[in-house]
Amino acid sequence: MSLWDFFNFGKSATPEQVSGLPKKLGELLPELDDQTRAKIAAISGLLACVAHTDFHVSEHERNNIENSLLTWCKLSQQQAKAVATLAIDEVKALASLEVHHYTGTLDKILNDEERVGVLEMLFQLAASDEEVDIEESEFIRHVSHGLRLDHHEFVAARATVLAHLKMLKS
Repeated sequence: MSLWDFFNFGKSATPEQVSGLPKKLGELLPELDDQTRAKIAAISGLLACVAHTDFHVSEHERNNIENSLLTWCKLSQQQAKAVATLAIDEVKALASLEVHHYTGTLDKILNDEERVGVLEMLFQLAASDEEVDIEESEFIRHVSHGLRLDHHEFVAARATVLAHLKMLKS
């Protein structure tokens, strides 16, 4: 294999080439169809990325991820806990390199309202430690671009946690 091939220049990597999360979810949740597992991988991956923005995932953030997976992905408590652990471990290993795969997947399978809901869910997670840092907000802004949402939709989602925005506290 050439160095060029190793870095996959000129090609689009599949999520499985970048992250092991989709494959691991296939083993964990074999009863689900591919699209459902892709949605779960994308949502759990984005949640883990936001939680890990400060390079630490608190117990509040882990619980918030599990609750979001219960609500958004209709998983059992046990499945949500296992998926959250997988996603957090995967994000720690890859330092959020697969974000565009997650957003691309969700952009294809969710409608506009659901994509805005993803932003709101990410902001709720960011606020779970009572403070939304600038880094978390900027990461979610990056996600909003990947989901092809307009700036006003990002601002509306951010407004749901206005009281927790660190940049407004002084």
